Amino acid sequence: MGGSGADISPLKSQKGLLIGLRPDSQRYFDFHHTAIDNVDAVHKRELELGAAAMASLIYLIDKYGLNE
Repeated sequence: MGGSGADISPLKSQKGLLIGLRPDSQRYFDFHHTAIDNVDAVHKRELELGAAAMASLIYLIDKYGLNE
């Protein structure tokens, strides 16, 4: 797979399950590392949908486990 970013990549050596959210990056570089790159620039609804997606995934893994 690859990637996973600076936020969770240091955990790779622990051999656990790593999950990251990859949102649509269409507007990512409009903000990333710019003067307006702050929490106020986050679209509230997009943040809510991303959080709901992650919570749903965690719930499903907890309920049904992972089959390899």
